[in-house]
Amino acid sequence: MRSLILALSLAVLGVAPAAAQVATQPASGGLPDDFHGKVQYFGNHSGEVTATVPGTPRRTDQKCPKREGGCPEQIGGSFQAELEFDGDIVRGTYQGTGGMRPSSLIGRRNGANCRLFDTADGSVWTGRCDGEAFIGTVRSVPNAPEQIEVAFETVGVNTVDLDLIRWKRELIAAYDRYGGIVFGEGAGESRLESILLLNNYLVDDGMGYRPGTLRNVERQSDKKNSPIYSVYGDYVRSDGASAWARARFEYDRFVCLETSNQPGYCRVIDPTPPQIEPTDDFFAWLGEVTGRPQEL
Repeated sequence: MRSLILALSLAVLGVAPAAAQVATQPASGGLPDDFHGKVQYFGNHSGEVTATVPGTPRRTDQKCPKREGGCPEQIGGSFQAELEFDGDIVRGTYQGTGGMRPSSLIGRRNGANCRLFDTADGSVWTGRCDGEAFIGTVRSVPNAPEQIEVAFETVGVNTVDLDLIRWKRELIAAYDRYGGIVFGEGAGESRLESILLLNNYLVDDGMGYRPGTLRNVERQSDKKNSPIYSVYGDYVRSDGASAWARARFEYDRFVCLETSNQPGYCRVIDPTPPQIEPTDDFFAWLGEVTGRPQEL
């Protein structure tokens, strides 16, 4: 992961400063409409800021010869942002060098196009926002104390699917509740319901087992008292449809589960629960490499 991040960071650092006008390109790495997660971006920004109110602090060391102020101030440098997507709602934070002040954003997206508003000054951020890039322009609202016209260009360097992490946590909890029975010892007839309850986390919504509806449970085998056998049962799915299941065992060891959802396919359930890997934070790692404190 770190070698990939290093390659990305070197590539980004070699990108020319963003042009004054950035055309939004069609997205090839679009996020699903119902995506719930975060994307971290790194790149650059370039533009101009003009203070319209006398006494407004300047962003850089550039001097203004006018006593009343109002001199355009050129800003530009590195830029990093983190956007959190919850369907079409987008929230985020950003910071940068060369006159870019840290702040936060909120707004909406339509497909891969975002229209966001800075919570500090109301400036409007428009452009592409997806898993591959965050590219666009920033413009102030009329009569704002600072008139900002900036272009920014970044690439996505890290994506975190929050729904996937939540599902893994729920599945791990299900292993804690049912795993001891599913992968333990004992007659298969007494374990079929626990197998179905664990399988609920591996099938689509509506296709799972409705707790308490298992009936007509029976042991099936080619030979009487064979250690290789199946346990069959009827049940009601969570969408109300009738269904059946057949769990296969060898010497009371659970092997796989076949259901009427996919007749002929026997699903092997891993006896080891999934692991939640620590979420790589590109900006934290970048701070370690460069020795610079990171605020995001």
